Amino acid sequence: MTFLHPWALAMGVAAAALPVAIHLLTRPRPVRMPLSTLRFVRAALRQQQARHRLRDLIVLALRTAAILALAVAVARPQYGEQPLVSDQQPGDAVRVVLLDVSQSLAATDHGIAAIERARTRAARHFRYRPGLRANLVVAGARPRPIFEQVSTNFEALRAELARCQVLPERVDVAAALEEVRRLLAPASAEDRARRELVVISDFQRGNWAKADFAPLPEGTQLQLESVAPATPPPNLAIVRAEAHASGSRGRAARLEIEVGNYSPTARTATVEVTLGGATWRREVTCAAHRTAVVAEEIELSQPGWQCGSAVLAGVEDALAADNLRPLVVRLRPPPAFVLITRQPGSQRPSASHYLECALVPDAARAAGTAPRLARVDPAQADQAALTPADVIVLDHPGKLADETIKLLVDLLRRGRAVVYVAAEPADAVNLKSLANAGGSTLRMAVEFAPPPLGQAPRERFLGFVARRHAVFGVFGDQLDALTTGLRFGGGLTSRGRDEAVRDDVLASYADGSACLLLTDSEAGTLAVLNADLGRTNLVKSPLFVPLLDELVGRMLNRRQSSRAAFCGEPLVARLPVEAGAAGELRITRPDADDVGERGEAFGRLMDEASGVVWQWPAPTRPGVYQVRRDREVVFAESVTLPPEESDLENLPAEVLTRRLAAGRSVYYQSATEDASRRDTVWKWFALICSLCLLGEVAALLGFRS
Repeated sequence: MTFLHPWALAMGVAAAALPVAIHLLTRPRPVRMPLSTLRFVRAALRQQQARHRLRDLIVLALRTAAILALAVAVARPQYGEQPLVSDQQPGDAVRVVLLDVSQSLAATDHGIAAIERARTRAARHFRYRPGLRANLVVAGARPRPIFEQVSTNFEALRAELARCQVLPERVDVAAALEEVRRLLAPASAEDRARRELVVISDFQRGNWAKADFAPLPEGTQLQLESVAPATPPPNLAIVRAEAHASGSRGRAARLEIEVGNYSPTARTATVEVTLGGATWRREVTCAAHRTAVVAEEIELSQPGWQCGSAVLAGVEDALAADNLRPLVVRLRPPPAFVLITRQPGSQRPSASHYLECALVPDAARAAGTAPRLARVDPAQADQAALTPADVIVLDHPGKLADETIKLLVDLLRRGRAVVYVAAEPADAVNLKSLANAGGSTLRMAVEFAPPPLGQAPRERFLGFVARRHAVFGVFGDQLDALTTGLRFGGGLTSRGRDEAVRDDVLASYADGSACLLLTDSEAGTLAVLNADLGRTNLVKSPLFVPLLDELVGRMLNRRQSSRAAFCGEPLVARLPVEAGAAGELRITRPDADDVGERGEAFGRLMDEASGVVWQWPAPTRPGVYQVRRDREVVFAESVTLPPEESDLENLPAEVLTRRLAAGRSVYYQSATEDASRRDTVWKWFALICSLCLLGEVAALLGFRS
């Protein structure tokens, strides 16, 4: 057991001598009195002296015990494991306090935010002591030290600490510990000062589960102080909000809202969505410690960039900031198609005829929303013919010229979508030439080859479909029924490339060959459908038209990131080709006024070969940000909170002190539980002091009677 104020013990021992001195100095002295009969007087005096002596001893013991108990109470006895970092340790020391300011520190428990407790605890470590040098590292998405090196300016450290606020970010633990390692590193071989690290955080599982303290200098005294409540407070949050344009035409947007319930009981909440003037409201029930997804298509009034938000209405929980997520979606006008094929338009039925009917269906023609489609002979596929197209489709083109291959690769890099229907051996040569011309920017997951010579044509069946991919996800539970019984003829064989991304294969045949491939190439996208549409029943299936429409829609909207950027983390976005030059654009936020020339307050716009790139090292606030040319919105991006910050579960002390300690001696303390339990003995000594005083009064009254 140790004492918080040991000087009170010395004062208590000194004060305990006062009742003894008073008792000795105030003892009664013998008095001579003339009496005729002494026998009865002596008997009475002996009886009275015995009572007074017992009373005096009891009162003296109670008074002395009361003073000693009061001294121990003032000394504040502490029991249990002692802190490794404190002002009681002698010698020179270098101390770094790592303060977590991620979004989860804004969670409230009984009306008190965790950051308030964190600032109070951090201030205790910035008291002046001879030989002590210190620094404060504010840890969010990137670490921010107050000084470049440790300092003795404790007043400035306390002032900066008082200004620390929660940031809408997650904490990068690895980067923070690397910054701490730099600050604690000895300045020279003669630097023998003790190294101390104090980490003040809620130790949220999502952020700290992979913490590694091994890189810290040898002998660093590590003290972890948790400001999380003993039981994680209940929280309800929107952890994901996305809006996708449905297909390549129309004005429908598919909403997907994921609600997380980080509470011990099931909860029901109301999700309200506003997007481009449209509103949507739905109740969702989440089981305890689970998430629930609600999805629906809504009709929007006009094409273009639409902005909005998803909100949990009327929710009272620990973290209010995660009850809202921004939404952005772009609805394109009907795209322009160019179909490169040797087959004439009059040839019916044919593979190119099936493609034309799927890309420009009769229903779209009747409604007046049909896209433009131009047939181009491969020999006439020059820049003038292909540049106006949003989507370039190739079917039975034969062997393409080198100039055409280079033009296709150039258009891919500038954001065009290319759909290649591979049906004959020449297509394998064309695809290989495209991959070689594209270099590192066009890396297909498989390499296509013609069927072996002499092999008889055979029908193939689907063996794998990436049902979770957005292209197939729109079909939901009907996907199995739609794909069962599909037969494919013609096409190429393929083998995988070890260095390529296997997730690009969206569907494959039972023999392992790829059926549908989707590959990004800088700003554009290449899709390969490995089948002869003239020899498959896919074109007669209800799957064909919506699948092709969804595929084209995803390729056109790839430049619009479906997942929002996160606060505090780098944002890099490529603007659509039609956005224009960077000098004509500016970045705005509808609800903010701090916009500088060309939007420097919200990052920078730079011209590159593939178009304009928007770079922002660290977005500071969640919301919707727009890139405008005059009054026209040419691009929009949503910035939001990292979803991990909504789960307020913290790591147990055993995990921090054993599994993550890397063999170091670690002291762990909880500001809400352990500290109060270690500092309660003084209350018992204060009670003993009060009981002793009451006992003294009772003794005096009792002996008086």
